[in-house]
Amino acid sequence: MANISKFDREDVLVKAKNLFWQKGFLATSTREIQTTMDMRPGSIYAAFGSKADLFHQTLIHYAQTSARDLNDKVEQHEHAWEGLKQYLRGLIVPCCAEIPSELCMVMRTLAELDESHQETLDIAKDLLTKVEHRFASIIELAQQQGDLSAEFDKNKIAKKLQVHIIGLRSYLKATGDTETVNQQLEEFFTQLEAQ
Repeated sequence: MANISKFDREDVLVKAKNLFWQKGFLATSTREIQTTMDMRPGSIYAAFGSKADLFHQTLIHYAQTSARDLNDKVEQHEHAWEGLKQYLRGLIVPCCAEIPSELCMVMRTLAELDESHQETLDIAKDLLTKVEHRFASIIELAQQQGDLSAEFDKNKIAKKLQVHIIGLRSYLKATGDTETVNQQLEEFFTQLEAQ
């Protein structure tokens, strides 16, 4: 077992995040957390707090990693819209080692928990709102660059985009039909660009 002073915080957060993302908060046992993180219970508590505290940290880590990925994609392209499209295409993928669920971890959390976990729900809702605001800022930049109509309300388009992605990822989880999901995403992009 790892000693608290010698563990790699980033590594154990990624391991815990992937476990929670795959199984959900409620279905993940303390024993599974210990095994996955390779840490003793006392070390986990000292470093991360309770199971709920650890989950909050992994949820925030997930959102921060996603935000970095989005920003990297936008910065890698001359046009912000192309970067956003590439980022969104990367979200529509089946489960794998790096992506333990087709569902976004934030949405999975909102679907799983009820009001008895209000603090966690509030964190998840706040993270979802931040993503929507970031989408709006990228849409505004795409409008300035001439890739999207200046007539669009950036906030409404950001909301539509968020709804579309959540729906497509849910459909992918339910059916495994990557081809249809990718086709629907590309049609959505084309509709926005044509206006």
